[in-house]
This record gives sequence, C-alpha cells and structure tokens, in this order.
Amino acid sequence: MKPFWITFYSYKGGVGRSLALANIAALLVKRGRRVVLIDFDLEAPGLDSFDEFASVAGKPGVVEYVTEFNRTQKAPALESFIHTCDFSTPLPGKLWIMPAGSKNETYNRDRANIDWAQLYDSGMGEPFVDNWKAAIARHCQPDYVLVDSRTGLTDVGGICTLHLPDLLVMVFGLNEQNVKGIAAVAKAIRDAKPDRIPQIHYVASPVPNLPAERSGLLTKRLDAAHKELGVEVKTLLHYYSSAALHEELFVLRDGPYPAAIVRDYEHLLDSLVEFNRQGLDFLSEQVDEAVSSSDQTKFDRLESVLRAEFSDRADGLFLMSKITLAKGDRQAAESLALGALTLDPSHKKSFQWLLSYYRNSKTFDNVIVVCDLALSAVNSLSEDQIADIHYERGCAAMAAGQYLTAVESFGVYYFHVSQKDEDENAEDVMPSQWLIAEFNVTEAKRRAGQLLKPGAWESIVESFEETTSTPNATLPMQANRYQAMHIAFAMIGNRAKARECLLKARSAAELLGTIEDIYSVATYSWVPQPEFLATIAEMLSMLDRGELWDGTKLPPPKEA
Repeated sequence: MKPFWITFYSYKGGVGRSLALANIAALLVKRGRRVVLIDFDLEAPGLDSFDEFASVAGKPGVVEYVTEFNRTQKAPALESFIHTCDFSTPLPGKLWIMPAGSKNETYNRDRANIDWAQLYDSGMGEPFVDNWKAAIARHCQPDYVLVDSRTGLTDVGGICTLHLPDLLVMVFGLNEQNVKGIAAVAKAIRDAKPDRIPQIHYVASPVPNLPAERSGLLTKRLDAAHKELGVEVKTLLHYYSSAALHEELFVLRDGPYPAAIVRDYEHLLDSLVEFNRQGLDFLSEQVDEAVSSSDQTKFDRLESVLRAEFSDRADGLFLMSKITLAKGDRQAAESLALGALTLDPSHKKSFQWLLSYYRNSKTFDNVIVVCDLALSAVNSLSEDQIADIHYERGCAAMAAGQYLTAVESFGVYYFHVSQKDEDENAEDVMPSQWLIAEFNVTEAKRRAGQLLKPGAWESIVESFEETTSTPNATLPMQANRYQAMHIAFAMIGNRAKARECLLKARSAAELLGTIEDIYSVATYSWVPQPEFLATIAEMLSMLDRGELWDGTKLPPPKEA
C-alpha cells in the first residue's frame, strides 16, 4: 500500500491552513484511516497548539531528524522523531505526528544550520527525502501523510510543494494579493521539471458569509480567482468567529459550534479523497458502484486490488466481503467479515453486518460470539458503544436461552443508563430508555430464576405509566411494548391490566401487513405478524389459567 501525501500550502498566513489540515486529519482518523501529520512550518510551528496534539510538544521532530542526518550522513531511525497521538475519545483510526521539533534552546540554531539548497545541490536532497518517505511508509503504514508547509516562496516551501506531495492543497484568501501569489506558485510548479508533478486543489478560505449574488463582491472575487487560476474554485471554507479565536478540532465536537464548520471540512475531505485513486475511500465508492450495477468484471478487478494491497486491513476485508456477497457466496462473505472483525474488533461495519446476518438467520449464539469479539476492543470503544453492544448481547442471550449471560449484559446497559441519568453534563435519559433498561434486566433475572428485589415489577409499571410515548410510537413498537408490559402487570397481580395490554398489542399488530415483522418478547427476536398474533393468543389463554405463556405461576389477582 502506497501512502498518499498531501501538502497544505498557503502563500500568506491567516487563512486557516493549519486548522484545515488538523480537522481533515481528525476526520480521516474518525473514518478509520491511518494518518501521519508532519509540521514543516519550521519558522512558526503550531500543530502542538491543538489540545489533542499537545502530547508532542517539546519532542524532537523534523529539525532534529534532518540535523542528525547532516551529522552522520545516515538516515536516523524514525522512532525517536515521530510520535503516536491518542485522542481522549477512542477513534477507529490511528494518528502519528512528526512535529517541527522540540523548540528548546538549540532548536533555532539547528534550524538555521540546515541548508536545504546545499543539500539538494550536493545531490543528497532527493534520496534523503525519498528515504524519509519510505521510512514513514514502513514505520506507520499510513493511508495519508498530511504536511503543513510554511507560507511564501522558500526552499522548504519548494520541498513541500514539489518533492513531497501527491496532492497540493492551496489555501488562499480571495483578495488580489493572495490570488496572484497562489497563481504564481501554481505556475512555478507546472513549469518545474521533476519526474512527477503533484495534483493541485484550490481552497478559498476564510470566505465571508455574504450572499452569492451575481453582481455581489463575493461572486466577483470568485470569478477573478477563476480567471487567474484557470479553474473554478469549488471548495470554500467560510468564516466563523469561533474558528478565528482558537485552534479547535471542530469535527470531534458535538457543539456548541455551528454544524456548518464541520460540513465545510467534510466537503473538503470528500474532494481530497477523490484524488487518491488507489486509497480505501475511493475503492469503497467503486465497490458500491460495482454492487449496484452487478458489474462482474469490475468485481474481479476490485478483488484483485483489495487482496494485493489491503488484505491486512479490516476495511479491505470488509469490502471483499461485500463483493463476495454480491456474487452470491454468503458463506465466504461471512468468513471475510469475521476476518475483518477479528483483525480489528472495533470495526463497526463488519460488526453491524455480522450482527444483522446472524440475527436474520436466528443464530443467536453467533451474535453473542460477535459481541464478545467487539468487546475485546474495549479500550477502543466509548462508554455508549460498550453499552449498546451489551444491549445487543443481552437480547441475543435471551433469544438463545442463555439467561445468566443476558442478566450480565442487561445489567451493564442498565448501569450505563443510570450513570447517564446522574451525570449533569449528559443528555437527559428518556423515560422510555429507563423503561427498556429496567424491564430487560428484570425479565432476564426472572427467566434465570434469580430472586428479584422487592418492588422490581412495580417500578417498571410506574416507569411505563410515566411514559407517554407508547401510543404515539410506530405500530410494531406499540405491539412490542404492550406485549412486554403484560408481563409486568401480571407479575404484580393486575391481570385485568395485563389482559388490556395484550389486547392493545393485538390491535396494533392487526393493523400491520402479514409480511411485516414485530419484535416479540417471547423469543426476543423479530417474528412475522401472524406468528406474533398466535403468540398473543397463547398469552391470553395462559393468562386466564393464571400463568405466563412460559408456565410461570402468577400471584393471586389484585384490583387495579
């Protein structure tokens, strides 16, 4: 796999170049990509000013790496100069940063002593940079390497814009000085005579939030840039006051920043990955197109590339499983998806596909195995993700009759809901969420034969009566909810209310078509509407005999 190198360059400062680079890196890591950041703005390095990148502050980087090479005339081991960056919230990808340098008392002296022109004139420049790139490819095996270049016309700028990148992202303001400066640099790159000229993508930033009127100033400046650069500028990063005030990875935040900031960066990333025709993102698009058109010839070509380049990556195996499934070989698709999840237990796409596949085939033991596999990557999962997996595991265990396992997982989910309810900074827990958590852990304990705490079913009934959403829910949800609640009412002796719940569940189910499925509490699985109605009939009959459908004896009836 060949890493795709992207340099972010600006002719003038103050256009949000480093901010864009950092947010694009974070988006790529969110997508599960392996990313290296290199701070080549040696005079004014700033990547370590982001809170998430603060761990690299004071560590050796580009300046020390080049200085060591000049001293020994041998490429230094990369490990001391490139550093892993961990995010506070687990993300599926991985990030390394090679900072500009330690910025200690010797930094400026060492930086000033690096003569880039002499290095290239001696014939050592190109092999040195090529070996450097190869070392990064071996050490990190990245999908992308993002380089933050210094501004202006410099020797370092020439390396960053010509020798390093496959793609050059030129970030510029729409004023005349910026446009003409960027145009001059672009012309110099096109007129250069290296073996390989990088592709160029233009990004206007920061763009004032003005109406795009045909006679307006913004439209005139975009037209002027189009004329000067020879291409239409389609990627715009708009001005946002919060982005102008501090360095922030907006794409990792839930708020309170405008969602438009994130949309701008996502649009930029979508444009950039289109240039990387050998990367996983582009191949993923090609697989989707081939599947939608049933292009058998393209299937074979894509499989060949994925097997050769990405068989050691979870995304690569999962894309191969999609192709294999489209060819009609479900068993091979299952094996490849399992391979992807085994390789990376935090891989969401393979986990979700296997979850659906095993649920639909009603092989619930396999659902538990897949959930256990996903939970083995607990350090790569957020608390919400862990709770959601335990919820799926609990439902599968109920369906498989493994009630003690269900008690364990539903207990984890219930605890998570309880903690969120007590956390002042968390979103409010909906009453329906409380009801689901309470009911499932209590019902699992009942089926496991465990002693319930006093008032357990009464608490569920109270939660249900506080929930106003059931009558407004979808018909399948109503049918499931009322079917489940008949258990709670029956277990506290209110058989009249239990019967009423079953009749409401039947009424909701009868309004559905016979081809529709409903989630049944009897089996903890989706069943066809006729099967659901047959279960309701059985539950009504058993209720008249003073039992639940599974033979559990009910307490003596009480008045409502």
